[in-house]
Amino acid sequence: MTKRFDNKLVTQFLKHDYHDRGMMKWQGFYLSDHTSVRAKEASIADVQLHRTHLAKMSAKQTSEVINEAIIKKTMVTVDLAQRNRDGQILAPITGRITGWVANQIVVNKKAIYIEEIYAIKRIK
Repeated sequence: MTKRFDNKLVTQFLKHDYHDRGMMKWQGFYLSDHTSVRAKEASIADVQLHRTHLAKMSAKQTSEVINEAIIKKTMVTVDLAQRNRDGQILAPITGRITGWVANQIVVNKKAIYIEEIYAIKRIK
């Protein structure tokens, strides 16, 4: 083999001997990655579609749970009465109540109006 680059030899090899399979060689990688992403998206969409509210609570019940959670410093799950643009129930907010100002509580750095709470549950 010579150390000189032979352009004719390369051209002949690419024209006659080498068969590029194109995208066929990448399909396996694409399909497995694509399939896993699609499965994850479908799982998230399924959870969103089938999400339900906790049992509706009165304002008195809500304030009792909030007071107890603040005093005992326990975690809570807040189920909001709001829905997204598609009419799906929003994901509950879980965390400690870190503040209470007038008609709002703060959970995980998110201010939540008390009247927007559908239900709230202490996590033991």
